[in-house]
Amino acid sequence: MVLGKEECSIIGDDDGRVLLSMGRYGKDGRKIHVGDCALFKPPQDSPPFIGIIRSVIYGKEDSLSLCVNWLYRPADIKLGKGILPEAAPNEVFYSFHRDEIPAVSLLHPCKVAFLRKGVELPSGIFAFVCRRVYDIENKCLWWLTDQDYIN
Repeated sequence: MVLGKEECSIIGDDDGRVLLSMGRYGKDGRKIHVGDCALFKPPQDSPPFIGIIRSVIYGKEDSLSLCVNWLYRPADIKLGKGILPEAAPNEVFYSFHRDEIPAVSLLHPCKVAFLRKGVELPSGIFAFVCRRVYDIENKCLWWLTDQDYIN
């Protein structure tokens, strides 16, 4: 991976690591930016994880990590009382679950359309659609436009 340092803003320094809030980097000839959605390497025999890249962490010995907010697939969420969510086959749920992961786990960017309740998917190619937030602590779903949840 190649990091475009000229386009980065340093937002902090933690234990010898530099946290970058903006920037681009490349993998396999593709440019990937902070804020992009991407697929990430899963455990064997599982579909790829989906996440939003929130920051790049440039560590010691040129190690590169990503801070990622996860998007959950319907099969991966656990709602209260064992309720299964009604969801479109390509629907994912935004979460405030955030991890730091090695940049090498990035597979490639993907397209996610973030839509308000009742808005139809626009024409074009989108791999996934996201209309709701998965509250991992309370095990419930909220619409993206709801003001009732706090993080």
